[in-house]
Amino acid sequence: MLYALGVIAFAFGLLASIALHEIGHMVPAKKFGVRVTQYMVGFGPTVWSRRRGETEYGLKAIPLGGYIRMIGMVPPRPDGKRSRWPRRMGELVEDFRATSRSEVTESDGDRQFYRLTPGKKMIIMLGGPTMNLLIFFVISILLYGVIGLKAPTTTVSSVSECVVSTTVATPACPAPTAPGYQKAPANGVLQPGDKITAIGGVAIENWSAAVKIIEASANKPITVDVRRDGRSVPLKLTPVRNTKYANDTGTATKQAGFIGISTTESYQALSPGQVRSVIWHQLTLSVDALKQFPAKIGSLVGTVFEGKPRDQNGAVGVVGLGRIGGQIANSNQVAALDKVFSLLSLLASVNLLLFLFNLLPLLPLDGGHVAGAIVEASRRGVARLRKRPRLIFVDVAQLVPVMYVVASVLIVFSVLVMYADIVKPITLPN
Repeated sequence: MLYALGVIAFAFGLLASIALHEIGHMVPAKKFGVRVTQYMVGFGPTVWSRRRGETEYGLKAIPLGGYIRMIGMVPPRPDGKRSRWPRRMGELVEDFRATSRSEVTESDGDRQFYRLTPGKKMIIMLGGPTMNLLIFFVISILLYGVIGLKAPTTTVSSVSECVVSTTVATPACPAPTAPGYQKAPANGVLQPGDKITAIGGVAIENWSAAVKIIEASANKPITVDVRRDGRSVPLKLTPVRNTKYANDTGTATKQAGFIGISTTESYQALSPGQVRSVIWHQLTLSVDALKQFPAKIGSLVGTVFEGKPRDQNGAVGVVGLGRIGGQIANSNQVAALDKVFSLLSLLASVNLLLFLFNLLPLLPLDGGHVAGAIVEASRRGVARLRKRPRLIFVDVAQLVPVMYVVASVLIVFSVLVMYADIVKPITLPN
């Protein structure tokens, strides 16, 4: 039941993101006077639709994307001008042009997309990716500025029996009579549920402050004030010198004071500056992930055709993301708030990748249309410098053969990812 709810929740969030992406295109298009005939979420057969004004709004059967249809995406073919492509390719170009302009009427005139200024074209085409970026920002600010990140508290959750190096993967205490056995300083002194309020007379507000004092007090007696059963209890113990990690990556160690306790964790909201740092870090990680896209294709091919193990950090599609959402919701290892945090974090990451991916200057992606508008603006600028200003329209239809190649690659990749998601899905660690 929880698995199904997780899949449905993530699917709903993804559909909402797609719908908002298309709204990001449609709103500025209508604002600039372009006639928008369709606003659709999904592809394939229409499941539901309703016409309002001159636009048909609806849902399609295959929820793998969405689109808006703007009339006159490409200009009409200049009279007498021959295509630069071979005959078959030229026919594809003109077929695409005819389909794109099938709803254009004589009264549309400047309401055609291609008639807009390059700046307005860029605003419309960037509206969709910008909406994905806004979704990422809103979710991230909610997650880190309101809910926060999990951090250790000053409340004891467990007490170690003995002293074992914290760098050991699976620490286990030897028998009390075995050579080298050393009782943990906190054993028999602190109890689960104790809340540390002060160490050595210094008030403790967070666990990092407690760690600094403990690590600096190896073989030195200290007083530890705790809140136990509603009353303040002063305790004494002596931290021992032990091997600990010196960094978060586990690549360096140090000798420092150790008492042998674990603490509970709770979400702590981050400051605006910390939120900005986390968001910036996620942006850099997503850019790096996009750079590794060719390598991920190779890994995926190895999985599908050569039977190699699935790369747990590799490419994942809609099916795989839905399954991950279900695994998060169905997990018995995490609390409800952890599940909500993980699902929202996953949705934020997807929107960030959609933003970056759609900026690639390739048709049929939004970035391809933006690139066409930039070329158009450049040509108009050159014409003005030559004192021969004139309206110049870049005929994007001439790039249809390239667009078909890119679209074919994306379709094949999507099919391979879907197959891998079904046959060898990515699974979360227990």
